Amino acid sequence: MTPADSGPTVAQVVPAVPSFAVDDGFSYAIPPDMSLSVGSIVRVPLGGRRVRGYVIGLRAGDTESLKQVIRASAGQPVFHPRLLETLRAIAVHYVAPLAVVLAKAAPPNLPGSPRAAALPDIVSTQVSPLPELTDLLAGHQHGRSHFLLGRKPWDEAVSGLARPLLEAGRSVLVVMPTVSEMNSLADRLQPEFPGRLVRAASATAAKAVTAAWSRVVRHPGHIVVGTREVAFWPVADLGLAMMVGEARRGMKEKSSPTIHAREVLRRRAAVERFGLVLLGPVPTTETIASGMPVVRKAGTRSWPLVEVVDRNEEPPGSGYLAARSMAAIRAVAERGGRGFVFTHRRGYAPAYRCTHCRRVRSCAQCDARADRAQACSRCGAHLGPCLECGGRTFEPLGAGVERIAERLALAVPVGAVGSAAPVWVGTERDLPDVSGADLAVVVDADGLIHAPNYRAAEDALRLLARVAETVDSGSGRRCMVQTGRPDDPVVTALRRGDPLKFLAMTINQRAETRLPPSGQVLVIELDSTGAADAEIRELAADRAEVFGPADRSGRYRWLVQGSDLRPFRIGLRRLVHGWRDQGTRVRIDVDPLEL
Repeated sequence: MTPADSGPTVAQVVPAVPSFAVDDGFSYAIPPDMSLSVGSIVRVPLGGRRVRGYVIGLRAGDTESLKQVIRASAGQPVFHPRLLETLRAIAVHYVAPLAVVLAKAAPPNLPGSPRAAALPDIVSTQVSPLPELTDLLAGHQHGRSHFLLGRKPWDEAVSGLARPLLEAGRSVLVVMPTVSEMNSLADRLQPEFPGRLVRAASATAAKAVTAAWSRVVRHPGHIVVGTREVAFWPVADLGLAMMVGEARRGMKEKSSPTIHAREVLRRRAAVERFGLVLLGPVPTTETIASGMPVVRKAGTRSWPLVEVVDRNEEPPGSGYLAARSMAAIRAVAERGGRGFVFTHRRGYAPAYRCTHCRRVRSCAQCDARADRAQACSRCGAHLGPCLECGGRTFEPLGAGVERIAERLALAVPVGAVGSAAPVWVGTERDLPDVSGADLAVVVDADGLIHAPNYRAAEDALRLLARVAETVDSGSGRRCMVQTGRPDDPVVTALRRGDPLKFLAMTINQRAETRLPPSGQVLVIELDSTGAADAEIRELAADRAEVFGPADRSGRYRWLVQGSDLRPFRIGLRRLVHGWRDQGTRVRIDVDPLEL
């Protein structure tokens, strides 16, 4: 708080205005009867208006020529100095105005001051899968971050990791990729941590989220289970953060700033000295390349048994499902079991292959996987005929839910996920609601593995592992993966139940192309080109490579790639500010999941 005997005090305030022009903040005099901290929300005069602002610094100084802070809007600061350090770094990395990032640490409404309550005893008796780490953290000692390799459900691992810290009076944060998965985990943990578990998601009413924020920020000893937004919360005495599914799309914001919750927690853990554990069946290449230790139980697979169905053994025109797959689906339906047939999610941009030589279509200039368009979606180059045989006709890999369900319905009762039908057909969005299956069938693994995206193979392994996770353990239960390339490294990793060798190989391959994690990439999208192309290339100079602009449905897209884009990102802030002042819509996607 502001010292009473320090004389005239000045608050450095960043107005809650989404502009780079206010990033450094403005100086305001603090009235004698007002007490503020770094992170306080205040009301200040700005250009004839009264606006909300965030205090980012306090100092003694001459206040004679300064305007005064009008009032403190909330008694509880929404960030502390160490969290502010992370928020500043995030704003630079994601080319975002600081005010936009500071607001993410605050609740939707002004926070109240809930009373402290006695916390109930902990019921959980689960043992930590990382006992040395949890013992260190429970004793207020910093422990190294880890990736815990395994499969869902995660309640035993989360409970075992959290219990020692909660017993020591510290707090634990668990970030989940979707609301349904958050609620499912919270429901299973609630009996073990009665009165201590707090859940929060952006889909929840603002009043409830604000109440949850106020409770865990003021009072330690809670376990917070939420979606990506809670990664910014200044939880009291945070000892451990966990993230399930670090690579899931739900962990990264779609609109600018495209912040990834994992990066927020990694920076926070290093600065604030709390533990971080990532959990999932397949780490990202970024996590492996960072040197984070990967831990798993000895002799265990990362996902259930996978059986590969080689489509090359089928005659041409045999349909979407191989005879062996159909026989397995019929057998499950006849004995009253549960079958799940997985196909590409709706809206997925499929890979295309030459109908003559069956080579997957790609761009000759940047090697990106290509769709049926005549121009590359990454660099804008003309695609032309097949690079292997010169063929000019291409076919998509895979089929949609409706078509697969229509074909299956001729043989077995079929329904949507959650229906009473013995066989479900679904996509990626249905996976959180599927469990306990006797059989899972992936219609076309190749369409995922060879999608037009440099991360396609890595993402395909992760997604196919999640499909395998829908299958229960037990004799005869399995996941069948249909492919025309049974020797593909992704398929080999699926068979082995171990992703690490494949990920190491992928990292080595990316080093040759300077793609993440060996390099850095960002995407710039604008309504029009104007002078932007020249400005981007001038800024990149010899520090980065620029591809584009490519026309994407009336918007123009540049891809910037280099070994270190920090200087480019800093300079890009000035360009973005100018473009937006001209009325141009701008989207900057830093570390894009798709190209």
